[in-house]
Amino acid sequence: MSGIDKMIATALSSEIKKELEPEILKKVERELFLEHGMSIKLSIEHFDKFSKVLKKNSNIDVKKFKEGCIGKILKIKKSDEKYLITILDLDLKNLILETFGEIEARKMISCLLENEYTIPQILKESKVPKTSGYRKIENLILNGLIIETGKVLSESKKISKLQCIFQEIKMDVKKGKISVNGVIDKKIFENSTSMKFVFE
Repeated sequence: MSGIDKMIATALSSEIKKELEPEILKKVERELFLEHGMSIKLSIEHFDKFSKVLKKNSNIDVKKFKEGCIGKILKIKKSDEKYLITILDLDLKNLILETFGEIEARKMISCLLENEYTIPQILKESKVPKTSGYRKIENLILNGLIIETGKVLSESKKISKLQCIFQEIKMDVKKGKISVNGVIDKKIFENSTSMKFVFE
């Protein structure tokens, strides 16, 4: 389970690239690729590797740097067994708004807000046809809005159980201002390698 890493990977990697000096960025990208076979975007899902490479190739306070970059894309507040997040990055806001603007994707996400289902269960619960449903589920996984939470045995083979990373999501669109806020379960949030600094 990758927590929210995949959802924020594009926004966070572009923030990191903006904030790093070109020379350091070049060294970090090169070493990540040669040592681990990954780009900065992919390293968001393995953030400890990114942190080690950055520490090795610069004098930057890595914890402070990570906090600064994440703080530009998300505002995070812990509340009991949940995390309340506000999406600050415009592209990420737009991705979520576009996803919820599409009726079939919205139906599938809605049934996964508090439940873990297999793909056949999602299609049955949301009443979305198989033909478009599989493609849309794949996109939701690629964009990190739904994640695998485990496996179950079905007809003698293991299939994935999926869940939305949000338990609740609230969108407000006012003149000149869009806000997207979500509630994320503690377990999902703390499984994110990029969020380790929040609860270190």
